[in-house]
Amino acid sequence: MQPEDSTKLIELYRSRYPFVDASFFRAGSAPLLNRILTESRSGRFLFDAVSGKVSDLLLLQKRGLLGTMVSSELAAYPDKFRDKQNRWVDIYNNYYTIAYNSQRVRPAEVPAGWDDLLDPRWSDGKITLDPRSYDWYFGMLTAWGGQKGGDFMRRLNQQKPALRDGNVLIANLLAAGEFPIAITYAHLVERLRTRGAPVDWVSVKPMVAAPISIAMAARPMNPNAANLFVDLVLSKEGSEILKTMGRVPTRGDVQPSAKRLDAKALDLFPLHVSSDEMDPEDFRKSFGLR
Repeated sequence: MQPEDSTKLIELYRSRYPFVDASFFRAGSAPLLNRILTESRSGRFLFDAVSGKVSDLLLLQKRGLLGTMVSSELAAYPDKFRDKQNRWVDIYNNYYTIAYNSQRVRPAEVPAGWDDLLDPRWSDGKITLDPRSYDWYFGMLTAWGGQKGGDFMRRLNQQKPALRDGNVLIANLLAAGEFPIAITYAHLVERLRTRGAPVDWVSVKPMVAAPISIAMAARPMNPNAANLFVDLVLSKEGSEILKTMGRVPTRGDVQPSAKRLDAKALDLFPLHVSSDEMDPEDFRKSFGLR
């Protein structure tokens, strides 16, 4: 969960439950995961609940560090967005899509799907993506299978895409016309589009969804306080807060800010793969990075 998202939820939690002396640790996915794993190796189990990339939570589940959530809010979440044993729940998704600048791409040229990115017209830096798009990369390989997915990635690399750090930056550069095509998050492009920017995105198949999830610790030191926090995040009110922050909640009775982003209207492929099964070096080799 991004710091700006957690801040709103933490503020609500503290105002609603002032009697709970709660502390929160906010960090990027790697530092957060490393801290939990390091503590557990030394026999310390200090976290009560955790929210982050589902790939990291799946690794914690493998290590036996996640417990079972008991919440009346779970029923509001579609099965495809939660663990069958209720060890984790996806609270919002980042959808990877093909986005384009409508001033640089004529209607007849708009890619209809992933394979259209292999057209020679999009070679030599006309496509941009984040060099850390590991979720998208492994999502495509998982959805399509290693042979088809690997062949696509090799051919995409032959297009010599431009690499830029950060999907927010990529969406803004796309809007500025620096690139005609981008592989990036649909909700970022949709936000710019509704503000009048000359950008749009394609309902691709498959559309890899990179989930942000929440889970309870297997051995929480403060189980009651943790349950209160999980309930709040999973509640309709919690999802509405995420929505106001520009996120795409997974809760079934909360509609996204744009109807086009409704999960029911898209061919979503939520990536539920443990982070230890996604070696960034595979991505880097495919795109000639060191």
